[in-house]
Amino acid sequence: MRYWIVEIFTSIQGEGTLIGRPSNFVRLAGCNLRCVWCDTKNSWMREDGEPMEIEDILSKLSTSVKWTTITGGEPLLQDILPLAVSLKNKGFRVAIETNGTLKPKPELRKVVDIFSVSPKLLNSGHRLKYDFSDDWATYYKFVIVNAKEDLKEVKDFVDRQHIDPEKVIVQPDGNRLDYVYALRELSDAVMELGLPFRVLPQLHRIISYR
Repeated sequence: MRYWIVEIFTSIQGEGTLIGRPSNFVRLAGCNLRCVWCDTKNSWMREDGEPMEIEDILSKLSTSVKWTTITGGEPLLQDILPLAVSLKNKGFRVAIETNGTLKPKPELRKVVDIFSVSPKLLNSGHRLKYDFSDDWATYYKFVIVNAKEDLKEVKDFVDRQHIDPEKVIVQPDGNRLDYVYALRELSDAVMELGLPFRVLPQLHRIISYR
């Protein structure tokens, strides 16, 4: 089985519920969206990637790290079930980072430990329709550009989709140069609006700005 790969590396997971944990990252090429604030535009096109067999991918992973994150682009555009199964057979725990526009097949859901789902708000430049009636995400992660305006959109989204607010993470736009201030601004807005959402940073943004 061949996959189109942009990069493979090992680092600290910078966001979501695995924040701070060491992880292998397998970034797949190809995406069905073009978000205006995207920080991985080099993964938009499949031809930006390099075709690799599963064994070649596995050979580049650190075996001392417990987690492997499959990300993109949009990884669900490729049939990642064989890759996920191979990772589990090697003893890895598997996380998938996806934009939520494509639902994973039941077979994949049984294998993957964490589905990190990032539905796109209007600030992405897209107006998308989602269906999370079966609540397949482990958690939902939203990028916030305009704190109060975007948070109200998140609340409407959560209410409309009947999502458990405990599964919702909000984080500032990683392109903000004043990132620490943006994080404080977002935290203040969550408290002011009385929302139950979890505020988390992109840890790699804080590290890279220091």
